[in-house]
Amino acid sequence: MAIGERAALAEPADMTAAENALGLGIKRFRLLKKWSLKDLAAKSGIPISTLSKVENGQMSLKLERLLRVTAALGIDVMQLVQPAEPETAVRLITGRRSITRHGEAKVVQTENGRYAHHAADFSHRLLSPTVIEVFPGRNPEPVRHQGEEFIFVLEGRVEVMTEFYEPMVLEVGESLYIDSTMAHNVRALDGKTARLLNISSTPRNFATDGRL
Repeated sequence: MAIGERAALAEPADMTAAENALGLGIKRFRLLKKWSLKDLAAKSGIPISTLSKVENGQMSLKLERLLRVTAALGIDVMQLVQPAEPETAVRLITGRRSITRHGEAKVVQTENGRYAHHAADFSHRLLSPTVIEVFPGRNPEPVRHQGEEFIFVLEGRVEVMTEFYEPMVLEVGESLYIDSTMAHNVRALDGKTARLLNISSTPRNFATDGRL
């Protein structure tokens, strides 16, 4: 999952395709576990009526509630917008490629930033490349997830917060590589939007086993 991506999205009036994808992702992982809406409601503490509206694209979840749902499902938020994969064993496949043209990236926008996911059609991939616009004036909560993560600053300046180190500033052309199980996040500095290239590792068969 890309750094800091937590979808505290818009209210029901104007749902986007990206927001609908989150609801469909919740439904997909719920069905993979053979859970009813009642089961997910009991495990997440979110009312059945709310979950039903989210899955049907009628409303979205704020940060705290979305985290409760993904924790109950045992997944990372980014897995909700990854393409579904067939329930078959992962085989070694070589010679594949994915090209993302202008305007073809899978875009998800949250209250903290805009995430343009590249190579979204590449199934069983090991890496998740994302260009992130980090909005100024936000102080996002730290997140953690399985894998490793590379952050490269394309525009602006950001402050990186990590669980075991003092906050540090990264400027254009500078990068950071971290263990993503360590709580982390970034915030834009100087009152300006910052742009990052973020490459994180992803589990190979999350669609079939529900693990991070």
